[in-house]
Amino acid sequence: MWNGDGTVEFNGFRVLYSEVEYVRRIFERHPETAMNLRPKNQLVKNAYMNTLLDLIDITCLAPQELTEEELRDAENTLLDLVGVGFELDWLKRKLEELCVKKKKMEARGARMRELNRMIVEQRQVLLALEVELKNEENEAVSDSARLGFEDVV
Repeated sequence: MWNGDGTVEFNGFRVLYSEVEYVRRIFERHPETAMNLRPKNQLVKNAYMNTLLDLIDITCLAPQELTEEELRDAENTLLDLVGVGFELDWLKRKLEELCVKKKKMEARGARMRELNRMIVEQRQVLLALEVELKNEENEAVSDSARLGFEDVV
């Protein structure tokens, strides 16, 4: 039901017209989402729905786009929503997957930095060996050269 303020009534929530499709998909895929929602006040319900949509937006971000603090805040927000009656096991799993990806990404980054450091060290060793080899070659050429008459006399 269209309201004059740019919102639409959908499943007991007033949502912006631009967000109706998202909310419809939430309830289509997860009909249990708001079945046990305790707040009855329309403004409070709308605020919780907006919080849920914001949380989903955060969960859609790439791991490198989020800080550890933002992930903790997202987990706390999820707990708040569950606390008022939302059934969000599906979102909890996605948020946990995002946290795991973030940790793997950070561990992978640390490993990549360590490998790069090792490569730099090995290049320095290789350069030193190449210099030593060149010196040995120069000495070998010098030692194997024939002596001239003037060198002998």
